[in-house]
Amino acid sequence: MKFLKSFVVLFSALILMSFSNVALATDFTANTKQPVLTEALNRLEAMNNRKVINVIQGQNSTNRPIKIMFRNLEALGYGTCEAVTAKTTEGNLVILISSNYKTAPVEAVACLIAHESVHHENTKTYEEEVRAWTTEVQTWVAFTNANPSLKVSDSKLVKRLNYLSKLYAKDGNQMTSIASIIANNPAYSSLKRS
Repeated sequence: MKFLKSFVVLFSALILMSFSNVALATDFTANTKQPVLTEALNRLEAMNNRKVINVIQGQNSTNRPIKIMFRNLEALGYGTCEAVTAKTTEGNLVILISSNYKTAPVEAVACLIAHESVHHENTKTYEEEVRAWTTEVQTWVAFTNANPSLKVSDSKLVKRLNYLSKLYAKDGNQMTSIASIIANNPAYSSLKRS
């Protein structure tokens, strides 16, 4: 009888803990309905990247959740961009991620979301772009420090992130080389300098 009572108490505690974990999970349905993107947001949350999550959920220049979706960016006129942040005619922010990355590791996709979250400010400055790339690289470094096997992938996005993180490490966790890439990239030539 004592064993049965102990079992019931333990079982009840496990059920309560499982419900409390579900209750603590963040609902990202206001941001996306695409499972890969939801998982990317969950990974950002699991690594406690509150700044990005808060911006995505509405602590941004619009005070509204940012929608995130995969799109063919080339067909939309964004050339070979990995991702872009745009404002809709209704004034909402949307992050469009290249549909080429639907099968990339979710952590790599999460890095693009982290990058694009910086653009909610929409200042279109060189400094904003450097902050966005910094956020992206630091997010990738955090993911790969926790799970080094993420670096091993044939994904074009992972290869890009690995390259950027090597530059970042070479510069002593500064953005010197990456800032130079941005400054010399014709796609960013129209950016203002603060």
